Amino acid sequence: MVTRTELPADAREALLTAAEECFAQFGIAKTTMEDIARAASLSRATVYRYFADREALITELVVRRARANMDKAREYIKRWPTVEERIVEGICRDIRKGHSDPMVNRLVSPESMALSVQLLNVSGRAVELTHELWGPILADEQAAGTIRADLDLRMISEWISEMEIMYISQYDDDGDALERIRTKLRTFVAPAIVGR
Repeated sequence: MVTRTELPADAREALLTAAEECFAQFGIAKTTMEDIARAASLSRATVYRYFADREALITELVVRRARANMDKAREYIKRWPTVEERIVEGICRDIRKGHSDPMVNRLVSPESMALSVQLLNVSGRAVELTHELWGPILADEQAAGTIRADLDLRMISEWISEMEIMYISQYDDDGDALERIRTKLRTFVAPAIVGR
């Protein structure tokens, strides 16, 4: 619980931190704006000053968490020697990270899946974030001639986003799950993008 004496200068950050705590304690579907206001030791009116509704707050949390990891994700992707490996291992990393991130995992759980679809797919935020990560990488690959020149990079980002959300929601911690995903990506996705 964030107390007034611990409250950072930025109330928006305090509310996001309080929301994460509430989601961990109550689950995304059951957390109310009142819960978040109480956890941040702020009024509900203050919460609504920063976020129009619960969905806006959840979306902001997802965006913040995704952007905090973008540089590391790009570094990881770029270290693989071939374009096929960069595509496959980059997507696998996103799936692993999404599965292990408590917020993302809760968001794609069966209890929150409708909310996840609304927030990320319908709003376009998932595609926007995926394109923010993959767009520059794919543009460099296209300029280098290592992926098909006729591909719409935003459409590839949309496809990657949809696959990642699907696989994060279905991911199983057994030893073979990620290897099965990796095999599918190598067999179907990488060839479609690379065109070889």
